[in-house]
Amino acid sequence: MKGNRAVITAALVVVLLLVVWWLAKRSNPAATVQLIDRFAQARKQPDDASLYSVIDANLDGQTKKAIAIAPVIGTRVTFRVAVPDDGWLKVDLGVKPEAWTQEGDGVLFYVGVSDGRAFEQLFSQHVHPFANQGDRKWIPAMVDLSAYSGEEVDLIFNTRSGKPEKGDIRNDYALWGEPAIVQR
Repeated sequence: MKGNRAVITAALVVVLLLVVWWLAKRSNPAATVQLIDRFAQARKQPDDASLYSVIDANLDGQTKKAIAIAPVIGTRVTFRVAVPDDGWLKVDLGVKPEAWTQEGDGVLFYVGVSDGRAFEQLFSQHVHPFANQGDRKWIPAMVDLSAYSGEEVDLIFNTRSGKPEKGDIRNDYALWGEPAIVQR
């Protein structure tokens, strides 16, 4: 009987240790890469500091630290990052409220990865709060980066006019809210 208790106790201890390890791994804050903290080192194109800023942006009552981009034909912000195992890009997209009731064709947001050999577009979203009241808020996006686990890559954030062929940049006040690489 005492032998059975010892085996059961040992099994419970092992299970408990596995649960603690699993929970610690899932909530490991060290695995989160806050890209906003790396904004100063990011490569920006066009290379005009007046086009980019980090602000506290409030959309529909929710305030987030965001990379704000002034209206211009097209922008690119590139972060050099090491992608953790099971890494995902977590970001909220938005357009500044002062543009919500002003004419324009919205903003096309897209994200891609370059490993130095090729560019792969992973995500795109057209945000047009003038035409679509449902876009008058933060729009969450999760982008799977796990194919690049363990690699150092360029993570590229692009914005363009909502209809690039027309080049209408009126009121294209793009916001990338709290971009981070997280583990899922």
